[in-house]
Amino acid sequence: MNAPHAVMHAAPRASQVMDSRQTSRGRAHVAPMRVGIILDWMNPNIEQAVRALSERGVKVALIQPEKQFISLARVQVENDLYVLKSGTDLALSLGGALHALGAATLNHYPTVAMMRSKITVTRILQAAGLPTPDTYVTTARDDLGPLLEAGPLIIKPHRGSRGEGIRIVRQVGEMADLSANEPILAQRYMEPDGPDHKIFCIGEQFFGVRRIWPLRTYEDKVGDPFSLTPELRDLARRCGRAFGIGVYGMDVVLSAGRPYVVDVSHFGSYMGVPDAPRLLAEYIYAACQRSLRGEPLLATAATTQRCGGDRATVP
Repeated sequence: MNAPHAVMHAAPRASQVMDSRQTSRGRAHVAPMRVGIILDWMNPNIEQAVRALSERGVKVALIQPEKQFISLARVQVENDLYVLKSGTDLALSLGGALHALGAATLNHYPTVAMMRSKITVTRILQAAGLPTPDTYVTTARDDLGPLLEAGPLIIKPHRGSRGEGIRIVRQVGEMADLSANEPILAQRYMEPDGPDHKIFCIGEQFFGVRRIWPLRTYEDKVGDPFSLTPELRDLARRCGRAFGIGVYGMDVVLSAGRPYVVDVSHFGSYMGVPDAPRLLAEYIYAACQRSLRGEPLLATAATTQRCGGDRATVP
């Protein structure tokens, strides 16, 4: 496995399946695939997926921008594929620099950058016909006062993640500390029928995990797996099509028996998903193969049939 800082050193990109170098016996040397994973922390699923990729001969570079001193002039495309796991500002900035230099990214960098905004994500969901709570944006908290007459609101950071900063408000006074210097995102609070429903996608496979909110323990994050209903599976598939992504997580609240999509993450934790490390490793491996062949990273029915070994794209 490459050192965490290896991506910043000048090196040729393994952009072809067959390396032009020759071995000592004169035969062409097949270059190993190189995958860089940009992340802010290593959860167990990613750790095991990295191990599985390494066992298949992939050279994996773990890139943690917040723990590195980066000379921007030395940032080069040194991997065949970059997995944008982290959504921090620094990670996305590095991902954007690599994208501008021609790097292939999973998911596609412009989409990942766009999905950093919950405002944009919600409007895309609405435009795709997916059910969402009524959602409002303002910089003046007084605008939200009249909305409380119809019931509670849930306030979210417009660029938040991992549930941080989310709160339910029922009275005007509970919004007194909201800043007027940035957008305030407010959604109608839908009283849940039970635990939240987390849906994860890996290619054309979908997995459901029930979780309580807010999360308090590691066990809460793992949650309880459940089988998706046809309705929830359809929502998950439509969500992926709306954003054009193949690995993602979405939060669904069931309220009065109706599902509402309340958030989408460009690359979830996959905690609670059975066999997640293997499935993620297979999907990343297959995506890297597609990149080297000059094919779109997002698998289609045609590429799935052509690459029968890409098990992560099998429904």
